[in-house]
Amino acid sequence: MSVTRRVKTLALSGRTARAAALTLSLAASAYLMGVAIASPAYWWLGWVTLLPLFYSIRVLSPGLAFCAGSFWGCCLFFASFLDGGPRIAPNLLSLAFLTLTPGLYASFGAGLTRQVGFSPYLLALGWVWVEFALRPVGLRYGLLAGTQGNGAVLGVIGSFTGYVLVAFLVAYVNATLLSVLSQVRVTVAQPRLVTGASGPQRRVIPLDLPSYLSRLFHPAQPRAPPA
Repeated sequence: MSVTRRVKTLALSGRTARAAALTLSLAASAYLMGVAIASPAYWWLGWVTLLPLFYSIRVLSPGLAFCAGSFWGCCLFFASFLDGGPRIAPNLLSLAFLTLTPGLYASFGAGLTRQVGFSPYLLALGWVWVEFALRPVGLRYGLLAGTQGNGAVLGVIGSFTGYVLVAFLVAYVNATLLSVLSQVRVTVAQPRLVTGASGPQRRVIPLDLPSYLSRLFHPAQPRAPPA
C-alpha cells in the first residue's frame, strides 16, 4: 500500500470514527433529556444535554446539522417510551414534530453560525421557537423547562415570566458551556526519553490541546517550526 493511499485510509477511518462518536453522543443526549424530564431528581441534566446538538450546529454544514437535529429529536421520541420517559403523545404527529423541528432549528443555527459566528444568545433565542413549535407533542412545560421538574428555577422564574424564559436560560447555559469547553487548553504530562539518562523519564510538556468536543471534526494541523 502506497503512503498516499495509507494516509487517505487513515483519514477516512478517523472521519468515520468521529461521525460515529457524534452520532452516539446525540443519541445519549436525547436519552438523558428524556430522563431529566421524567424524573425531577435529574433536573441538572437539562443544563448539559444539549451540548452534542449545539456542537453539531457549530461544526457541521446546515444540511448535515439538519440530519443531526432530526436524529436527536427522533431519539428523544423513542426515549419517551423508556424508563417512564417524558409524557410525549405516542403518535406519528409527535414523531414528525420532534424530528423536523430540531432538524430545522439545527440547520438554521448552523447557517447563522457561518454568518455571524457561534452565538449562545442567538441560539437560545432561536430555541424559544422550538418550544412553541413543540407544543402539540403534549409536554406541559415544554422541552427544556420540563427538565427542571418542580425546582427553584422553574418555580421562581417560570411563575413570573413564563416557562419559555426558563427554556431560553437553559439553552443559553448549554451553548455558553460549549463555547467555554471549546476554548479549553490543557497541559498534559507525556513520557520522553532524555538523552544521557539511564532510562525514560517523565517530562511535563505543554501542548495546545482543545477539548474533545472542539476536535471531533477538525483533524490536528501540523505546526510550523519555531523561528
